[in-house]
Amino acid sequence: MYTFIVTNMDMEPYQSIRFYCGRGKMENFIKEGKHGFNFAAVSSHSKVVNANRMRIHMLAYNLFNWFRRLVLPPNMRKQQVDTIRLKLIKIVARAVRSARYITFKLCSSCPYKKEFYKTLENIQRLTVQLE
Repeated sequence: MYTFIVTNMDMEPYQSIRFYCGRGKMENFIKEGKHGFNFAAVSSHSKVVNANRMRIHMLAYNLFNWFRRLVLPPNMRKQQVDTIRLKLIKIVARAVRSARYITFKLCSSCPYKKEFYKTLENIQRLTVQLE
């Protein structure tokens, strides 16, 4: 596969390629935010309201990225927001409460049961670091 880059930037070839690869990566992040968190939606004619809505969307995006890095199993860390939402959040489970524990019971045909329980295990292993 060949890639052609036509540019007027005064850089070495490897620097130009790194620049355009970084730019493409950022465009993918923006696309993920637009589709996964609805960044493109504006609900008001007021710029202040829309700016605050964008800040809340960015906070949700950053929290989700922390969640992705810290607790998701390695095979799910590179998946899109919508895919993770479908596989882990939009599933049916029964919460069974005992004296000390709350246990999630998934149906036997749940295809992502292993990933779900691994995520819960990773959440339980998180430690709070106070400074």
